[in-house]
Amino acid sequence: MRRYLFILSSLIIINSALLAQNKGAIITTKPDTVKLGEIKLNDLTDENGKVQIVVMNDGTLPLILNEVTGCCGTNIKEWTKAPILPNKSGIIKVEFRIEPRPQMISRTVTIKSNATNSKVLKVPIEGMVIASKAKNEIELP
Repeated sequence: MRRYLFILSSLIIINSALLAQNKGAIITTKPDTVKLGEIKLNDLTDENGKVQIVVMNDGTLPLILNEVTGCCGTNIKEWTKAPILPNKSGIIKVEFRIEPRPQMISRTVTIKSNATNSKVLKVPIEGMVIASKAKNEIELP
């Protein structure tokens, strides 16, 4: 009889511990990596340096974004400062200047929050500026 009570109480404790892990705010972003792709030099505009990141709360408690920062000349123009309720989302608006020359684009947005799955989340921004083809060059598939 004691053995059955011990097993039953152990199962209840394990079940409670598993349920407790699912409580709290859970942060996810869409996209998890911003991919700008290849941008031809002649097609480069100011709009190429403006992106939006959607922040979602997949948890059971409100998500609070404590701090949102960008690296190396990346400006965070706007971000959701009010708590993001469970199953709701917020937006981070990011702007940066892209020099008009062939180069790799590599920026990072860092989000600090009260999320239980990730207190600090880094969202990379990747892309490439490529030289435009000359008039006498052809592009093969």
